[in-house]
Amino acid sequence: MEQLQQTKQVNFFEQQYNAFNFTTQFGAVVAGVQSGKTFMGSHWGGKKIQEFSGKNGLIVAPSYKVLQQSTLDKFFSEYPVLRKYYKEQKGVIELPTGGKVFIRSADQPLLLEGMTINWAWLDEAGMASRLLWTVIRSRVSFTGGQVLITTTPYNLGWLYQEVYLPWKEKKVNDVSVFTWRSIDNPFYPKGFYDSERARLSPEEFARRYMGEFRKMEGLVYDISNAQIIPYNENIIGRARFIGAGIDWGFTNPAAIAVCAYLDGKWYIVGEWYETGKTTAEIIQVAREMMRKYNIRMFYPDPAEPDRIQECQNAKMPIAETKKDITGGISRIKQLIKEEKFYVFDTCRNWLDEAENYHYPEGLEGKPFKEEPVALQNHLMDATRYIINSYMPVHDGFVQTKQSGGLKPFYPSLGF
Repeated sequence: MEQLQQTKQVNFFEQQYNAFNFTTQFGAVVAGVQSGKTFMGSHWGGKKIQEFSGKNGLIVAPSYKVLQQSTLDKFFSEYPVLRKYYKEQKGVIELPTGGKVFIRSADQPLLLEGMTINWAWLDEAGMASRLLWTVIRSRVSFTGGQVLITTTPYNLGWLYQEVYLPWKEKKVNDVSVFTWRSIDNPFYPKGFYDSERARLSPEEFARRYMGEFRKMEGLVYDISNAQIIPYNENIIGRARFIGAGIDWGFTNPAAIAVCAYLDGKWYIVGEWYETGKTTAEIIQVAREMMRKYNIRMFYPDPAEPDRIQECQNAKMPIAETKKDITGGISRIKQLIKEEKFYVFDTCRNWLDEAENYHYPEGLEGKPFKEEPVALQNHLMDATRYIINSYMPVHDGFVQTKQSGGLKPFYPSLGF
């Protein structure tokens, strides 16, 4: 593509240059804000378009807003000749050489299925779900195409667990990671960098401006490492009650959280998390999980009564679910504080969501104590449905028949 090659000369600083030329299949740039990540990613994408001018590539951002206002804005400012080939309604850049660059938002990973691509650039991927990483890897499995991640380290989720740590501990040879601070960009204002260091907490500054992985501030559930435990069949076998919460979805993931109650403690013992599943398919999965874990009751999101009716028609044990978000969160937070709440380390999607489940920021970066941000919260909601709706009793779990299905009977005995 002759016109694309006639763009202005690009000057990278050392860290950008090294990242631009990574040779492994997967490369991740984890750096501070305004440090030149998206600039470098745009030119890496331009390089891949020239290498695979007749084939397909992919540009992804965590949301449509980020995609339009940041990722594509920078990409087209560096390669304005490509803007006229962008078919926004179709979500694709149709190259005159016959290749295509698909443009997608990561909040709908289902739309990435079915693609065969030769390269992918995931901008601000640390905000996206583990499901995106799973789908992207499958899309380049046949071609062996390279994948570039550019992001600020938002939390200790999948990017930290499956990319950064394996690279740092030298457990993989197909991943390269590059990190740098905002101030390593020679154009970044040092005065502002220093003022932010004085204003923010050390953890928040390290995450936002130094490109270091730290826990996100304002997390709803602050779970200690001691409360993340190995899978334990004995706990499941001895549990006094096992139930599951269901959060409906299709384009967004549907989620089932399996929770066991034993000796006054709750354990997250199993999970299911998928996009593109109909109610009938969710019911089938729920039945399989019911047999596997001996689930006695399901607590579905009450906002969709038609889907609940389908469950009842399928003879699933369905209980009335409390929707109270604030009260449910308060109950789980108290359980965590009292060390009566544990999560099996096999529940990776649950742990990812917990690392990203946070309150919105208030003045001077302080979180407002209100409902959390409604993003990547499907397993969080499913967990709240069961724990806030089921009331343990001393003489076992009692059910009574009511119109519309089964409903648990809650004597006022408390825990």
